[in-house]
Amino acid sequence: MNFRIPVSTSSLSRVTVFALFAVLVVMRILQLTPNELSWDVFGYYIYLPATFIHHDPLLRDTAWLHELIRMRPEISGTLYQLSTAPDNSTPIYFFLMGTAICYLPFFLIGHAAALLGAGPADGFSAPYQIALAVGCLFYVWLGLVHLRRILLRFFSEGVSNATLVVIVLGTNYLHFATMKDLETANFLFCWMSIMVWNTLRWHEDRKCTNLLWTAISIAMIILIKPSEIVCGLVPLLWGVYDGPSLRTKLTLLGTHWKDLLLAVVVGLLVLSPQLLYWKTMTGSFVYDSYKNPGVGLDLSQPHILNVLFSFRKGWLVYTPVMIFALAGLLPLYRRQREAFWSVVIYSAVAVYILSSWSEWWYGASYSIRPMITLYPLLALPLGHALAVIAERKGAVRIIGASLAGLLVVFNCFQLWQFDHWVLHPYRTTQAYYWAVFGRTSVPEGAAKLLSFDRSFDGSDRMEDASHYDRRTIGSYTFEDVANTDALVMMDTLMNGHVAQLDSAHTYSPTFEFPFNSVTDKDYFWAKASVRVFLPEGYIGEPPCLVFSMERKEGSYGYRTLCGSVGAVEQGRWITFEAEYLTPPIRDVRDRLKVYVWHRGKQLVLIDDLELEVFSPR
Repeated sequence: MNFRIPVSTSSLSRVTVFALFAVLVVMRILQLTPNELSWDVFGYYIYLPATFIHHDPLLRDTAWLHELIRMRPEISGTLYQLSTAPDNSTPIYFFLMGTAICYLPFFLIGHAAALLGAGPADGFSAPYQIALAVGCLFYVWLGLVHLRRILLRFFSEGVSNATLVVIVLGTNYLHFATMKDLETANFLFCWMSIMVWNTLRWHEDRKCTNLLWTAISIAMIILIKPSEIVCGLVPLLWGVYDGPSLRTKLTLLGTHWKDLLLAVVVGLLVLSPQLLYWKTMTGSFVYDSYKNPGVGLDLSQPHILNVLFSFRKGWLVYTPVMIFALAGLLPLYRRQREAFWSVVIYSAVAVYILSSWSEWWYGASYSIRPMITLYPLLALPLGHALAVIAERKGAVRIIGASLAGLLVVFNCFQLWQFDHWVLHPYRTTQAYYWAVFGRTSVPEGAAKLLSFDRSFDGSDRMEDASHYDRRTIGSYTFEDVANTDALVMMDTLMNGHVAQLDSAHTYSPTFEFPFNSVTDKDYFWAKASVRVFLPEGYIGEPPCLVFSMERKEGSYGYRTLCGSVGAVEQGRWITFEAEYLTPPIRDVRDRLKVYVWHRGKQLVLIDDLELEVFSPR
């Protein structure tokens, strides 16, 4: 089973790679910011300052992280970059260490510069920011070099050059190879290119070195993004397209079983730091640190149509040139069948998995960020589509080449719009997209077409209730003593029943409703009110109104709204009210839960607990 294809000796594709890389370097330098190590990047990165500056690789002491966020809130709004061990108290890293391993050489360069006086040796001063942001262009270069090699195994110099230009300038890779080169997409593209290249070479030459690099690449991809473990399907399925080819592949693997065993061992060695860390901190070699009920993988609820076509972030809306890659699957099947099923099966599984992420729009990314991992493989059907165009004559060739070129320019323009907030990174809707289509500024009135504006700190307030349909969906007056869980007593002043909360009864009865029983939109407001009586001389904390969304994995969007003792007049009834905006919903079957929580030990009374909802029209 030998798939060797003649390789062109021309140097034109090298010039193309150099030219493209030069463009990316200039763009990256022009977009440097003083806050490169923030948000998710901060989470990938903290392994390094924890190990080399704070000498605490296991992250047993997180005080410096809390202090850092307090002093520099622009780094991250919260410390969501930390997770916990099974005891729910021991802090551990939220993200795996693969990206930090990629950062390591350039962190050390920045650290050396800081120690020599270029800035504070704190892990976050200018030497670190610049060294990492510019240094990680190395992975851009490495990825492009290997992609060029892959393409030249299948196509002419001309088609290879065109494919390189389309991938680099015509897709969202341009965004993540420049302004976002510290995010995972850059490293995943690089390691996937290395893996595909070595898969090709091993099937050509059967060299153990190529098999080892395939294993190393797979291990690094897993350490960067665990759900990409399915990338192992690529070398496994390569060359398999019918019964005889399957038998040939099994014979090949059996013949080289010693090399395969060595590759597995090497892959496990690459994974071993992460496995040993988990074992030390959690007692298990494999542990799911992604403890966030509000954001996670839900294979029963894929958002495939949104991922592909949504005006919020849809892949084919913001990266339309990849329509050529989809069209190229047919000539790939006809011309290079040994690669077809490997490309199609891996891509289909990967798209299903990335579509099953509850936050399918992947934050403020341009287009769908995880699709970039597929590009070293999708470059094959893309190249075949461009090859078919190049082989045609007359109008077909002119129209096909012109359309591809226009879509590359269109991608660059849309990325410019995105970087200048003409296209909103979070809130673009279909109506807003067409309002700003082709524009260099936001026209008057277009901002009203954006989706609902959420704050990052939970400080949202409902400004105009007239825009919503209002209804009461729950009320406790505590007159029906038999149907309340709280201890109920007679209030002689009110001539009715009220609920008593104390150290033995800390929670009121609970309102709980499925999200989709309230609205078919993507959010609603909830407003709860309760009357509270603090007796004279009360010195504890007053009760709180608690809101959260519930699902089987736990609660998210949790929020408590509490009064202060000094602001609450004792010896008389007062009313607490609180508003709550539902968080981005993971599943419309998730349930809104609202109740009163009494934090103090002394007795307090509550009455007339009510919940209203305001659904957008």
